[in-house]
Amino acid sequence: MNIGKNILKVAIVFVATFCMGTLNLSSQTYRLPLNLAPSLSGNFGELRATHFHGGLDFRVGGVSGAPVYAVMDGYISRLSVSPSGYGHALYIQHPNGRTTVYGHLMAYSPAVEKWVRNNQYEKESFSVTLYPDSTMFRVKKGDLLGKAGNTGSSGGPHLHFEIRNSETEITLDPAKECKYSVTDNIPPLVERISLYGISNSSNLPVRTFIKSISAAEKLPVEVSDTFYVAVGAIDRMNASGARFAVYAYRYYLDNEQIFSFNTGGISFEKGRYINSILEYPQKENFGRSMIKSWVEPGSALKGNIRSKNEGLFVLMDNVEHTVRVELEDNSGNKTAKSFRVKRNSRLRPALPDSAMLSAGVLMPWYLPNIWENGNLRVELPVGSLYSSVLFTSDSVPAPPGGFPVWRVHNSSTPVHSGARISIRAAVPSDLKEKAFIASVSENGRLSYRGGEWKGERLETGLGQFGKYTIAYDTVKPKILPALKEGENLAGRKSIRFTIFDEMSGISSYRVTVDGKWVLASYDPKSRSLVAELDRVVTQRGKRHTVEVTVSDSRANSTTVTREFIW
Repeated sequence: MNIGKNILKVAIVFVATFCMGTLNLSSQTYRLPLNLAPSLSGNFGELRATHFHGGLDFRVGGVSGAPVYAVMDGYISRLSVSPSGYGHALYIQHPNGRTTVYGHLMAYSPAVEKWVRNNQYEKESFSVTLYPDSTMFRVKKGDLLGKAGNTGSSGGPHLHFEIRNSETEITLDPAKECKYSVTDNIPPLVERISLYGISNSSNLPVRTFIKSISAAEKLPVEVSDTFYVAVGAIDRMNASGARFAVYAYRYYLDNEQIFSFNTGGISFEKGRYINSILEYPQKENFGRSMIKSWVEPGSALKGNIRSKNEGLFVLMDNVEHTVRVELEDNSGNKTAKSFRVKRNSRLRPALPDSAMLSAGVLMPWYLPNIWENGNLRVELPVGSLYSSVLFTSDSVPAPPGGFPVWRVHNSSTPVHSGARISIRAAVPSDLKEKAFIASVSENGRLSYRGGEWKGERLETGLGQFGKYTIAYDTVKPKILPALKEGENLAGRKSIRFTIFDEMSGISSYRVTVDGKWVLASYDPKSRSLVAELDRVVTQRGKRHTVEVTVSDSRANSTTVTREFIW
């Protein structure tokens, strides 16, 4: 009996100790990831090309090398090295159910750097994604993780910092979640408000531009009986000249909220749906990111939207009404702008007539759609469109020795993921692996879009409507070594090369010294390839041979060798 009581006491003490430890860990406060006063170049929820920015971009003084620290106890759960994306990135799992991410690092801490390098040599690959177990790299709050840098798809030295829900991977606003004090008492700024008439929104939407609102509208704006509002806005912060994101958009008609949207809690999988909330022709044609009130039926962002009438403003009479736009930033600062509107029935967009309908093909957003005419085939699975479209296409005759240019609908209509384009073409067998599908800009510039042969068709993903053709890439990549034949490199730790390919892009590279694989860091932004020496070359004062092979995406390859002394 006493033994049972003792066991029970031990169990109670163990559970109490375990729970107390868990509570203590969960209640830890977050520190800043840098020993610098917080200054941001990018905030949470910014409208990027194909996603919403998932973290904070901390300034580091314009140069790489600022020490980066763990913001809370935990363990390193993932390490990633890539020439794109977050570059050198580090992930920490915390006991409170959160994961923090540190991106664009210049280097990891020495122990982590050594382990990553060993894995790179083992895999003979610069790009790696590694998952150390929970006991390998435990960290305490304030431990050094590495140094801030400019690796990956970074526009300058900074630290990209995220905090995520570990279970759902949904990003959270670090300023709010970590309770960081970022001085901001400046309200958002409305840069542009545009009004658009719309008809037949449920079946085949027809939209027309009505007007952009100036700073002070003295007279009511004449609108159609059904219209929507698109707003371009930015936020500012104290002591920073950067353009930041607005957190929440709210649009009202006579004090009744017609539409609201906020950027919080959007998963990575839904990031590309940013194009469903933007007035896409403004983005595509003028580079403006404007949040529109019309909620397209195929959008997956409805969890962040509250709307009435699909976000459409409906006027039932000819009296004046007031439209108010209210914006709020991540710090709770608000701004508002109001203007008057009045119905003019003559402004209602006309429905498509029989001639227009016969010129195209109705593609409902909720069905799979296939269009084929001659040698061109376009496949749009369910989910490719945000709303129904009247699809049209034509072609320009092929120039001598070339291929036709096909216009695939129009570039002002967004395409979500999953769409495919294929072109039937008679290509000589010796050029088949060199052929690819290219998008064609308005000035005739070709951009590589890839392609794989499926029978007599060349097929690739269709990420955007526009003009397309087939082209060849028969030009080998360029390699420019930063050393002369037989040069003495004593005292240097690396060899630098400039590598680039003007058409299909670099797909792979390999560097060896005396036949042994060498780790070489590639930065597409600067076209630099830097191969380290000290790990492979052991005999000093001797002559060695470095060989660099670079291949592009169409199987063109270049090899350069140089002898050097080290």
